[in-house]
Amino acid sequence: MACVNGDGKLTQSAKNILEAVDESPKSPADLSKELAIPLFKIRSSMRDMVSMGLVQETEGAYQLAPGGRKMLEKSN
Repeated sequence: MACVNGDGKLTQSAKNILEAVDESPKSPADLSKELAIPLFKIRSSMRDMVSMGLVQETEGAYQLAPGGRKMLEKSN
């Protein structure tokens, strides 16, 4: 699951994930249930988003990082 399109904008699924973790830190299982996305896709996306600086992980829960906030602001 790609997080960013070729034009540098967030994919819709990445935007949905970032908006979900902006509300409060969430585990991959919580995100999978909330967004109806298979858990393996959530985990793959979270690895990509951590490496891109969009989210940060603390004790198994992910929350929005400053880079993710900037990307969300650009996409709105």
